[in-house]
Amino acid sequence: MRYLISVLIIDDHPIVLAGSKALFQGIDDLVIESESNPQNVLAKMENKHFDVLLVDVNMAGQDGLSLAADIKEAHEQALIILYTGDDIQTYYPLIVEKRVDGILSKTASQEKVIKTIRSLVQGDLVLSIDFIDYLKSKLQHKHDNLQLTNKEKQLMTLLLEGYTNKMIAEKLDITQRTVERYLSQLFTLFDVSSRMQAIEFVKEKKLL
Repeated sequence: MRYLISVLIIDDHPIVLAGSKALFQGIDDLVIESESNPQNVLAKMENKHFDVLLVDVNMAGQDGLSLAADIKEAHEQALIILYTGDDIQTYYPLIVEKRVDGILSKTASQEKVIKTIRSLVQGDLVLSIDFIDYLKSKLQHKHDNLQLTNKEKQLMTLLLEGYTNKMIAEKLDITQRTVERYLSQLFTLFDVSSRMQAIEFVKEKKLL
């Protein structure tokens, strides 16, 4: 008897969610459920086991990064794949920190998505080749010669000036959710967990 893999897709955009579910039509060993409200996920997991969670990064109410952290805290063994329209290299630090188990682009082929899910359940990790280059760089240099992008410099400058997330969003004409995602990525890059630690790190390393 073939093992059935249960997958929960979490995405707050109905059209995108429907498209994601359509990827799995006719795949007999995958049992798919979906959830459009990220705040319902933990309660749903209390009532049912899911082998893999496919989590959209950009969601209203709660972004995929913070949801992934909450899931890992409550269910340490949960297998989480971030599903994003962004450049997946942005999220490589999260794999290094063991907060997520995989990253997939929303432009990935059906074959790649299914292969990634099956491999995770079997205990294997499927990543792009350039992840090895990223990992080597991180291990060899850690924070040596760290340079911020213009966007990262702009964000940190505003933090230093005391801007709140809401103020940063208004200043840069982006959503507050996007600001939170950018800052989360920066905190991971710096190996810090708060705005104050990030500010101290930038001052210490003279990154601005």
